[in-house]
Amino acid sequence: MIIDGRQLPADSTVAVDLCIVGAGPAGIALAMQYVKQTGVKVALIETGGLEFDHETQELAYTAVEGQRYFEVHETRLRVFGGSSISWGGIGSELTTLDFEERPWIRNSGWPVSKEELAPYYKEAMPLSLMDPDTREDDDDGPTAPGTRWANVLFSPPTRFGQVYKDDIERSSSVTAYLNSTVTKLELHPDGKHIEGIRVGCLNGNAYRVVAGAYVLAGGGMENPRMLLLSNDVATAGIGNGHDLVGRYFQEHPRLHDRYRVPRDSDGLTKKISGAAGTLRFSRIALTDEVQEKEQLLNYHVNLAFGYAAQDTPQFEALRRVVNASRSPWKDSPYHQDIPGGPNVLRGQDVRTILRRPDKAFVCALGAQFRPPFLRRWVEIESSVEQLPRPENRVVLTNERDALGLQRVKLEWTLHPDEERTYRRGLSLILGELDRHQPGLSTNRIEDPDPWPARAKGTWHHIGTTRMHNDPAHGVVDRNCQVHGVENLFIAGSSVFPIGGAGAPTLTLVALALRLRDHLKSRLEAGSPSGMASTG
Repeated sequence: MIIDGRQLPADSTVAVDLCIVGAGPAGIALAMQYVKQTGVKVALIETGGLEFDHETQELAYTAVEGQRYFEVHETRLRVFGGSSISWGGIGSELTTLDFEERPWIRNSGWPVSKEELAPYYKEAMPLSLMDPDTREDDDDGPTAPGTRWANVLFSPPTRFGQVYKDDIERSSSVTAYLNSTVTKLELHPDGKHIEGIRVGCLNGNAYRVVAGAYVLAGGGMENPRMLLLSNDVATAGIGNGHDLVGRYFQEHPRLHDRYRVPRDSDGLTKKISGAAGTLRFSRIALTDEVQEKEQLLNYHVNLAFGYAAQDTPQFEALRRVVNASRSPWKDSPYHQDIPGGPNVLRGQDVRTILRRPDKAFVCALGAQFRPPFLRRWVEIESSVEQLPRPENRVVLTNERDALGLQRVKLEWTLHPDEERTYRRGLSLILGELDRHQPGLSTNRIEDPDPWPARAKGTWHHIGTTRMHNDPAHGVVDRNCQVHGVENLFIAGSSVFPIGGAGAPTLTLVALALRLRDHLKSRLEAGSPSGMASTG
């Protein structure tokens, strides 16, 4: 069932067994377990509606301090389905090494192993509409030292809100409450369990939810915000006895380099599957051995060919026009590429294309058909794992939103070890590319050094409620339970202790499924809840 929270009777109470806050990939993945079950009642609380709304999205505005970043409100969406409506559909599993404690990386290591998560990865793939048969297979042949051709998974991409809306709407067990923003978690005076949550709506309505268990699945900005705002019993915020809530924010710094290829050369054509400007590409990553030997962070590059006229304003304008007019890309309200901004058809882009239709035609021809005679360069897009550092964090500010809640600020900087990984990693991968296209590494297309001025993120918010079995080092334990609060759990990439180099979506869905199994026995045992009531 789907209900607009603005239409509930004022000050009513909704009583359920499980309350999930946030209807993004993690929240929906968790809720889908219960859509066809009976005997368990689930409330799925979503701040947005079925369609994107600018007034609701204004609640996500966030200041940034430090390294240049996107407008943060463009990177986390308040709508049913969450930020999956802007997802590119790219997925990969974290490596075994990503889960292990690496002595050369402070604060690395998960309390969960890759082996433990493996069955949940397998289940997360079809839920995310990722077909394992679409993956780019590892190359079996020899590679240059320190490198390997890596797997990539692709989905349509999946818009979770659209794909699973009908299932939730038909469910008698799961009810989604839309246009409903959590304003406070009510911590019992003993500090050991949540008694309920307060929910506010932009039209002024307010209500309360009580449940046997609560899961925060609001993302890397909103999960710590909800904990920090709930400070009437725990004055520093729930789960923040060791000043860890909001800390250890991580992204995946992304950089672009181009290397010219001869027009008559086909040395890399069997290795690179995509064209610059598309979401099909090939990937090379660093081996575990070289990371350990040279004490590097994880790193990989996505490879695509660039074609004639794809370095012109016409190509960028054409990409924006296509994104704004073609499903599923038009579903996203924002462009992920610089300069970003609203994903709408812009008259300026149309005029740019019409000024040089010849260039627009040529660059479109290259992107669509990839003819060898138009091939000009190899586009190398680097993705760098970030160090989990407490200085990178999300904090409350004195500015308030339309609901009267304090906004947050992101404090984010880059570290010399991340730069060293980028430069050394790129050098090693160029060695592998030189094997297939001799001399490629000497043909860099001149451009300003990308580090740090042109380094940008990837809309990945990781680590602000990190997982660790010791409450002195983490906000949640290995089962994603907030330390010391017996019925409060967190889902999503905010619990990652460290984020590897790949996209987090597949892993956060897998973790949500693992949390589902952990909660299963608790919910089946029953809790003091019932049907929704008003009072």
